Amino acid sequence: MVRTGFGEIMGTLGRIGFFSAEAHPVLKQGSGPTFRMFLCEILKMDSQKMGEAPLGEKEITERILSLGHCKERETASKAAKTIIFLGLHEQTEIPASCESPFSVTCLLMEEKLAYSSTEEDMVLLHHEVEVEFPDGQPSENHRATLLEFGKMKNGKMISAMALTVGIPAGIAAMLLLVNKIKTRGVLRPIEPEVYVPALDMLQAYGIKLVEKSG
Repeated sequence: MVRTGFGEIMGTLGRIGFFSAEAHPVLKQGSGPTFRMFLCEILKMDSQKMGEAPLGEKEITERILSLGHCKERETASKAAKTIIFLGLHEQTEIPASCESPFSVTCLLMEEKLAYSSTEEDMVLLHHEVEVEFPDGQPSENHRATLLEFGKMKNGKMISAMALTVGIPAGIAAMLLLVNKIKTRGVLRPIEPEVYVPALDMLQAYGIKLVEKSG
């Protein structure tokens, strides 16, 4: 499912500093900071003055706007809802293994965004290319669509992303090892010696693009 506003939300979280990989001072404290303390620090709020004061969507939205991380109230509100959904406002102690904002964010995302047993992973890729000819022939529209779902293997889910990224990389490595690709150097997969055998092998693995033109 495509979540409307995902890019804007992630961009706002990035500007706030949640994706910084640098060690954060509050996370080095031996006293074991809570997610709420960390959130107050990253939003430049005095956690001691805040005490048990409410720290909900409204307060976080106003703080995001006042700090200039976002100009649109709707986007700031969505970012605030995401912060609350992840649990960054809770009084739970942060594990000692988290030393950066990025590690804290990843920890919570891994917990909150994991697929449930009833959810199915999917990748949808669609390309449209308009071809114009120099001799005045009518232009052509070429379309290619890939729809791939995750697969269960030995009781474990292999995501569609892992399949559609890992298998092509493996095929390219194999073509190099058996010397099917003669060209050397850094290559883009736009040469026939690369994409012709690669697409055939991908189809053998059950990964196929449906192509149409007109």
